[in-house]
Amino acid sequence: MALRKILVPLSGLDEDAAVLETAFALAARIQAHVEVFHALVDPRDAVAFVGEGMTSTMIEQIMKAADKEGQQRNTRAHELFERLVVEHKAPRAERPAASGFSVNFLQKLGREDDLVAERCRLADLIMAHKPPANADAEPSLMLEAALRETGRPVLVIPHALEERLGRAIAIAWNGSIEVSRALAFAMPVLERAERVVVLHVHEETIYGPPASDAVEFLAWHGIAATMAMLPAGVRTEGQTLLDAAAEQNADMMIMGAYTRSRMRRLIFGGVTAEVLRRTTIPVLMTH
Repeated sequence: MALRKILVPLSGLDEDAAVLETAFALAARIQAHVEVFHALVDPRDAVAFVGEGMTSTMIEQIMKAADKEGQQRNTRAHELFERLVVEHKAPRAERPAASGFSVNFLQKLGREDDLVAERCRLADLIMAHKPPANADAEPSLMLEAALRETGRPVLVIPHALEERLGRAIAIAWNGSIEVSRALAFAMPVLERAERVVVLHVHEETIYGPPASDAVEFLAWHGIAATMAMLPAGVRTEGQTLLDAAAEQNADMMIMGAYTRSRMRRLIFGGVTAEVLRRTTIPVLMTH
């Protein structure tokens, strides 16, 4: 599958810069189109989160504050896009073309997560920034929507990349449907990689095909991957995978998102959320 359309939802926050820098650089290299999407905040949505007993004056103040913040974020998103268009000499295009690097900016009024879920379903790749690194941080509503409600691969970017992405790739294999989808979506990147390693945290119960089968599958596509079996229980599963990727000098990781049931996440912890918080390399995820 060729990567022709990359969609980057912007929040109007500082973290946007690393994602858009990476998206422009990647699209220029593979001759793809980047659609930069920004959701304009509807101040009326802020009212849905106020408590009972609020006076009309207080509600009006909340709406004004939400509108002001929304306008500030919109301005920052526009300014970032225009700056990078100049820096990358990026051609603008609003209509589809069969090939070539191009970009455009689109904005709509509404809830960010709803619009992202709708717009991103017709993209070859979604790119978004990681959540804050503190222990209590959860993925934003925008990132949750991209992961859970689009059926498309999401490339999570922790920081601006100075070198080409995907030279050495680690695959966090657990046999799930989700990682199988991620593997299929990532084939164009895997085929260009210089080195691929399949990581598997050893568990007594296997919930799908073993890592050795994944290595064999990749071989059918001409990808000579190696395999690393990792001990369970020493650290959390997410940290085990991240440490192993670092030991392998991987510059990118591929994994399934939210592959466990809610009950297993409550008991054993959420691997997806932990990797999102702690990763220092880009992670391609699919739910």
